[in-house]
Amino acid sequence: MRKLKALSTAGTLGMLVAGSLVFGPASAATAATCAPATTNSYPGTIVLATSLESGGFCGLIPQVSGTGTATISSSRAHTGTHSTKLHVTTDSGSLANLSTSAFTSGTKTSYADGWFNITVAGVSGNDVPYFRFFSGSTRVADIYRYNSNGQLWLRVTAPNGTFVYTKLIASSITLSAWHRVAMRVTANGSATTIQVWFDGVQRYSSTSVNMLGSSLSKVQLGAEHNRQKGDEYIDDIVIKRS
Repeated sequence: MRKLKALSTAGTLGMLVAGSLVFGPASAATAATCAPATTNSYPGTIVLATSLESGGFCGLIPQVSGTGTATISSSRAHTGTHSTKLHVTTDSGSLANLSTSAFTSGTKTSYADGWFNITVAGVSGNDVPYFRFFSGSTRVADIYRYNSNGQLWLRVTAPNGTFVYTKLIASSITLSAWHRVAMRVTANGSATTIQVWFDGVQRYSSTSVNMLGSSLSKVQLGAEHNRQKGDEYIDDIVIKRS
């Protein structure tokens, strides 16, 4: 997997297009002040919390390449008038994701909460991600909508580097509709805790997940792989750590 460039490096740039702040391979980046934050009842210190109403990413760091874009959009919103949109195609090098800045060293627990509206699914056999949790540079746990059937799946990276999959919702998740997704990870090796909520219903809870890593480094929205096609709008995001 190639190393991705951060927002501050060449190749991840922003431009204003039709009133929206778009990050893609063009022009110079534009900073924006955060709007008043949304909140929730999950415990921990807020890393970021935003309803995206100020027209900026408000602590989320875009990484894009090729035909991938990360956009502040006014075409769809869960609340208010703005959301962020990730757009990725099957073109070579196409990539778009958003992530938090690095957590404080030794962070064990993170709660991620947000609203997602997937409008374009990707290639059969691939997925459109919701939240992805990292320990160092390794993705250790994530949830996603599987393109082949629309089901919700949890994927965990085991200590030996293999993936363990758990189906959380067997029916197809509706496209072009807002869904609330929340996930907790407490990294603790073979005694890791993971909880997942979807549309207010707890779909998974275990305190004995065998997961690689004993700390967390960041939370990501969207895929770190090229050509993982999909369009999704994201709004009212709250990420906490402890």
